[in-house]
Amino acid sequence: MKFPRSKKLIFVNNKGGVGKTTLAFNCAVSFAREGYKTALIDLDPQCNLSRLAMGEEYYTKNLFSEIEKTIYDVLRGVIEGGSDINLAVKFLPVKADKNLLLLKGDINLSVYEGLLSTAYGQAASGQPIGYFQTSAIDRFLREKGLNEQIDIFIIDTSPSLGLLNQMILLGADYFVVPMMPDAFSVQGVENLGTVYEKWKIQWRNSAKALAGNTETKLVLPGDPLFIGYIVNSYNVYGKQPIADHRAWMEKIPEKVRTYLSEKHCRNGLVEESWKNPLHSIQDYGRIPAKCQELGVAIFDLDPALVADNQQGTKENIEKSKEEFSNLSRNILKVLSAY
Repeated sequence: MKFPRSKKLIFVNNKGGVGKTTLAFNCAVSFAREGYKTALIDLDPQCNLSRLAMGEEYYTKNLFSEIEKTIYDVLRGVIEGGSDINLAVKFLPVKADKNLLLLKGDINLSVYEGLLSTAYGQAASGQPIGYFQTSAIDRFLREKGLNEQIDIFIIDTSPSLGLLNQMILLGADYFVVPMMPDAFSVQGVENLGTVYEKWKIQWRNSAKALAGNTETKLVLPGDPLFIGYIVNSYNVYGKQPIADHRAWMEKIPEKVRTYLSEKHCRNGLVEESWKNPLHSIQDYGRIPAKCQELGVAIFDLDPALVADNQQGTKENIEKSKEEFSNLSRNILKVLSAY
């Protein structure tokens, strides 16, 4: 194990379609290649990360497998009552890589979110049952991280600002924000920063303040660290971002500083987290769609499997190796330092 304890990192954005699932998967593959035992945790009821990690054919055949358990099986005892998290649920190996694992998502995860509407209120008023229910996912990850020597949990979430994502965030160690160079992404930064600050303050002033003698493991820490943003899918002309995307890329840092870095960073990371993105990833056209079908990272795709198989496709795949190597290295540098 490369870290003293497991690190829980969320890829999150209030704006959908920014490529957070693709980025999370490709970064996880990169981490695993660097020797970090990495577990993909699919906490989006859409289950896109599960599909990407498995490949479309395998995923479709095993969608309702009784053998391969999901996040719902982990939470079943808490949701249905009378029991606790199921620590016997095993992670699935991804592509026979001993360092890359998956906990499948489940469309029924929304049932747990329904339970949280009551549980959060109970925790906020200091009731033990509320802490027990709101901490379920976090407790599972911490126990599995310790027992299975997981270095990094990569957590994928939906774009929602609902209670499920609130509990996921309050239990996380770090969060990274993928975005595209456009107006909606800038608005998403404002939404995230403002809402996350409210969530953290409310939790600190209610549930944490009233915890009393409640076991620490039942009380979500409630203070994840923003480590940076990723500019994704910029269009290229003349080997640089097109003019419209460059204009938005110049506006993003100030928004990140105001709404994310100054509210959700600390120590020496504040300035570092907004001045420059963790990395900028170009638009790879049809390549990501093919990767989703096959369940492979962008930089592992065989160019011959892309319909056009042109020189530009090969060059893009080669470029992706450099981009994701730099991105994963930058993230790992922060995780090691903080």
